[in-house]
Amino acid sequence: MPEWYGVVGFLITKTMIINSIMPYVGLCTAFAIPALKRKMDRSFGSDVYKTKKTSMAMYKKLYSGAEYVIHFKNSGILNITYMTMMYGVGMPILFPVAAFNFFNQYLCERIIVSYNVPLPPALDDNLTNNMISLFYWAPLLMLLNGYWMLSNPEIFENSYAYVPDTITKMKSSHYVSSIFSVNWASPVLLMAAASIFMVIFTKVFS
Repeated sequence: MPEWYGVVGFLITKTMIINSIMPYVGLCTAFAIPALKRKMDRSFGSDVYKTKKTSMAMYKKLYSGAEYVIHFKNSGILNITYMTMMYGVGMPILFPVAAFNFFNQYLCERIIVSYNVPLPPALDDNLTNNMISLFYWAPLLMLLNGYWMLSNPEIFENSYAYVPDTITKMKSSHYVSSIFSVNWASPVLLMAAASIFMVIFTKVFS
């Protein structure tokens, strides 16, 4: 398990950090690519009325910008939220990285919506409500996987098992049966159990 932090945990953190600066890449490409296409359309001249387009619809499409794909943006927010909630208890650095990511997305998306894309079509609240309903399970995932990470004795008790050679993997002393023992992670388990009870109670009696 300690190797997990150096291998998998490192890759998760690196991916989250890269994702946190990707909104600026999207912001730059959202302005640069359409501007280049418009320059090419008028043969790199300054006259905006000079065009190679053969219809008004094609000309308007070139200068009005691309459609705003809100479902793609929502999926990215869900991905960041669930990755942070799932591994954040064991790797707390994910929480400030996620906050930095959300700030960058908020800033860049406001600029893109204001200056780059046409007015998005009118949508009802189904997409928003579905997204909120998916956020409902993120804290429960944080408590369950957070307990499993906190209760790992190889990390917090420096527990280890002898191995005869470098080929043999060290046996883990972290088993499902450990949930019946009281340790430093037990309060998180109690909160997870209470959350599961509240979810079942609200689903049955709502």
